[in-house]
Amino acid sequence: MVYANGTGRLHVVRAVAPDTPSAGTARAAKRIGILIFEDFSLVEVSSISEVFSLANQLPMPADAGERTEAPNYSLLFVSSEGGSVASSCSMRIWTESLETRWMNECDALFIAGGVGARHARNDAVLRKRLGRVAPKIPFIKAIGEGAHILAATNLSVRNRSLDFAGESADRALTATLTNPLFIAEQTLTLDDPKGPIAAALSIVKRDHGAAVAREVSERSIPGAWQKLATVLDDTDGGGVRQKIDAAARWIRENYVRPISITDAARVAAMSERNFLRRFKAQIGLTPSEYLLRARLDASCMLLSATDLPVDKIARRCGAGSGDGLAKIFRKRLSISPTEYRMADRRKQGDSS
Repeated sequence: MVYANGTGRLHVVRAVAPDTPSAGTARAAKRIGILIFEDFSLVEVSSISEVFSLANQLPMPADAGERTEAPNYSLLFVSSEGGSVASSCSMRIWTESLETRWMNECDALFIAGGVGARHARNDAVLRKRLGRVAPKIPFIKAIGEGAHILAATNLSVRNRSLDFAGESADRALTATLTNPLFIAEQTLTLDDPKGPIAAALSIVKRDHGAAVAREVSERSIPGAWQKLATVLDDTDGGGVRQKIDAAARWIRENYVRPISITDAARVAAMSERNFLRRFKAQIGLTPSEYLLRARLDASCMLLSATDLPVDKIARRCGAGSGDGLAKIFRKRLSISPTEYRMADRRKQGDSS
């Protein structure tokens, strides 16, 4: 949690396990880091912190069984160099350095979003430090615009070997950008205001179970569980919803190759007609639109973070050719990929 002292500076208080837990319900502390930067989104960061704080306050269910050892959460705000960091609403948070020893045993790291992310992604020192720390952390989620920082870090790490490894490094970069976990982190929360809470709840659900995650959700945003549960694969609709979610994940993970409705329906183990109807009702897009959006999002990220030719980006994102990618951009954004890149670079220049 965060509190202000007489100087007005905000400090972080780590949430730790109770000193005297009930018999049979001892919980080991799990470390959750939250990476922030100038002009980060305080609303998103507060939402994440609240989820873990509420999870710490809830008693373990009596039938937890194997989850009696589920952890409490210890939170720490970190920044590139440590010290006081201002949010987009000018409220300041006290942080530790990203490379503090505490992070050596960090279980999860959230990268904040906000208007400052575009500038932060160009911070070479931040990217270098994050590149050193990230491989040690098993679970990393970028929230909203924080995906740009994560993408830039992956690229900067890979690019250090480009001069020496040539095409092998090029293939390594492709593997990174098409890795299912990497793609999932980019697409989970880009346009959903409940995204930060869903991201944090995914950890709570894994550690404590769906019942605790549901309770935390209801205390955080009453009535939001119905939508959040869809993201977390735990809905009252049961099998059908989970099948649709599995198919959507499969599309995100395989957008770089040709995908047909038949393929996606087979993943969901449903008839094509039923799959199309259910997918549109649950996701809000047809499977084809969803696939197109995944390719568009990935293309935008590569156009923003790299100088790769449009043809190469098109092949890596499943659009086939530069002309194919240009048709997608003109239809969806009314500009060409090159115009998008130029506009993005101008914005970066204005914000620096």
